[in-house]
Amino acid sequence: MKMPASPKPAARAPLTTQGLRLALELLLARHALALIAIGLPAVVLLWLTLAQLPAQGRELASLRARVKAPPPVVKAAPPQDPMAPFRAVLQPDDAKMEVARALWNDAAAAGLQPARVDYRNNPSNAAGFSRFDLTLPVAGPPDVIRQFAFSLLERHPGLALEKIELQREAAVQDQVEAQLAFVLLLEAPK
Repeated sequence: MKMPASPKPAARAPLTTQGLRLALELLLARHALALIAIGLPAVVLLWLTLAQLPAQGRELASLRARVKAPPPVVKAAPPQDPMAPFRAVLQPDDAKMEVARALWNDAAAAGLQPARVDYRNNPSNAAGFSRFDLTLPVAGPPDVIRQFAFSLLERHPGLALEKIELQREAAVQDQVEAQLAFVLLLEAPK
């Protein structure tokens, strides 16, 4: 037995504007609640997403700018030697005898009576300099001795006045005997 052949579906008519409208109305009438239940959250979600995009874009641009911009380079100041001013006044080691002769000559030129110049060389220390101790006993008026001592300090940059001892025989006497102790700071010999 032969089964009757199923009828062929009718060819669809081309979709027109009116046909599309009727199809949408039929879809809406049959599935209105389902479309509202799915469509409304989708519309709300779309609206929230579109409202957040500009703020997120600005934040993303700010983050990208911070990542792309290199951190500011702070150059450290070169380390300064705190002893630099001190080292600037150190005299060369071979200048010590010249300073000793200059003390004698300057005392005589100032009108003081130098007896002798005693000196002692001290070894270099860990700081990189050495001391050359000079003692100059002189006799003369106290104000001349004081001016002489301070003029030596101005003329010889590495010279320091360590001690002045004054002795007078009588209170009415204008002449005093003085022991001037100087220290000449020298560069350590290399």
